Amino acid sequence: MPADEPRSPDEHGWEVHEASADALRGAMRLFPTGVSVVTSGREERAEGMTANAVVSVSLDPPLFLVSVHKDARLNSRIREEGYFAANILAAEQEGLSRLFASPERSSGLPAIRSLGGGYGSTGAPLATGALAVIECELEAVHPGGDHDLFVGRVVAVRMGDTRRDPLIYHEGGYTTPRPTQRPGESGAFVDSVRGFDARLQRLKDRRRR
Repeated sequence: MPADEPRSPDEHGWEVHEASADALRGAMRLFPTGVSVVTSGREERAEGMTANAVVSVSLDPPLFLVSVHKDARLNSRIREEGYFAANILAAEQEGLSRLFASPERSSGLPAIRSLGGGYGSTGAPLATGALAVIECELEAVHPGGDHDLFVGRVVAVRMGDTRRDPLIYHEGGYTTPRPTQRPGESGAFVDSVRGFDARLQRLKDRRRR
């Protein structure tokens, strides 16, 4: 059986695939993520790249991670400059995401003009209209297969117009959030760093009684 073909479903209904790049890519297509443009460098040295492999690693101290392919121009730029910024895109910024996802994406001053938001406190270019920007100074670099994992110490957080929806990438395309809350169900938030689910509305209701 070819490695990329699933075996027959097991007793629990799972289709088990051999471990491969295609299988992992197929599974991760099902995981919706936000979209960012990660930047580093000033003026002629500016680089930007669309990325959804970004994560908040720690709150104390505040650490943030981006995963960048070893062959990407941004990889060497972050190493040389020692800083980066993750611009978290709004739903209206699909065009900007596509621009910086292209292998033919611009560098230097053309990239700065496309981003349009000037420079942050570290010197990293900012994307005008982004929901938020997380600015980091490089703390460590770890190998991760065909990627490198850049861990940054957060030195500034900029908030844009947070009333707008975020840009979401799911199943190979762009989308926006859809309400899923059922009638009578309380609101909740999940803190991925601390690992708990706080049911806010129910707690408020209990306090009123």
